[in-house]
Amino acid sequence: MLLTLMTDKKKDYSYMKADENDGFVTIDPEIRKKFHAQPMEKKEKSLKATTFTIFPFEVFEQQEKPFDIKEQETMEFIENHLKHFKKPYIATSFGSDSIVLMHLVMRAAKNVGVEYPDMILNDTLNTFKEEKQYWADMIKLWGISDRVKLFKPPKDENDKQQTVWSIAKKVGHLPSFRKMKGGGKDKGYGSGGDTPECCNILKKATLKKYLKSLPKEERYDCHFVGTRAEESRMRMYSVLQRCRTYVIKTLFPYPIRAITPLSFWTLEDIKKYYTKHDIPRNPAYEAHNMERMGCASCPAHKYWEIRLAKDPTNEGLGMLRQNFVLMKQFIDDGTENPKRLEESVNTLKKYLKKDGKTQLTELQKERVQKIIDEFDYMW
Repeated sequence: MLLTLMTDKKKDYSYMKADENDGFVTIDPEIRKKFHAQPMEKKEKSLKATTFTIFPFEVFEQQEKPFDIKEQETMEFIENHLKHFKKPYIATSFGSDSIVLMHLVMRAAKNVGVEYPDMILNDTLNTFKEEKQYWADMIKLWGISDRVKLFKPPKDENDKQQTVWSIAKKVGHLPSFRKMKGGGKDKGYGSGGDTPECCNILKKATLKKYLKSLPKEERYDCHFVGTRAEESRMRMYSVLQRCRTYVIKTLFPYPIRAITPLSFWTLEDIKKYYTKHDIPRNPAYEAHNMERMGCASCPAHKYWEIRLAKDPTNEGLGMLRQNFVLMKQFIDDGTENPKRLEESVNTLKKYLKKDGKTQLTELQKERVQKIIDEFDYMW
């Protein structure tokens, strides 16, 4: 599926490709040789993908490199950008990958002899208390209070603070990155796979306003982002098309270079970096039994129900039930996918049937079952 999507000869996808000759895109010549040395039947589909700057084979080979080599290459990659760009910033959530990115860029800045870049953090107000304490602790530990810029969501037309809940009530549906059975935007149900409204308002609006307000001579010219190809299909697409550095000509008020130094890193690499450099880990991961950081109550991703059900605190289950309450209300109002609540309830049912594999205590199972019983209607 990954490759067939990219082979439509009737469309021009050239605008999506990275510029291999811009001086920043790096392609390992030895890995490229190994790719071309394969039999044609193994590389034919990749060669037909006209938007690829690098090929899946190359990404997998990069991911397989030893950690120490990968770390050194990443440092050199970051240093090269810091030498040529005057005003970079780091987009951070203070999550696991973001902290590694921040640490790498700070080390690279010292090596190059430049100041630490600004570190921009969007506070969606949809966070666990452990997260905000960690922000404060790390800022103090690393002495970067003058570098971190914290942005909060804008207020609405009535001067009230916007939240994920207030936005959901205003637009009449919960956020979702997925196109689900039963209808999407074409039937008036939700975001239909597009970026949810809350992401645009809570994460992007304030930052865009700030960037737009900057005088031309004070504009940022590049930003570092801690995404990895391993995380999702879409992030793999981005690396295949653009490699780890490219210019964004839309979405921002002006063109700006995006740099993703961790694209070839795996989760194991991230863990090794924490150990090697003795970095404190965000306590929210353990406190709420999470694997990835994001908006605490977010129902936009697949299996969000399980993520909240696994939370050993009452916060996760409270958010789970609140999402169900709103979902039912929106379905009754005719503005939400009518199949969505059924799908979520069934996801929890299947999860509880896994017995010992659920990581739930007996008390958690009882609480989750209570939520299921409350919303398990005759579909």
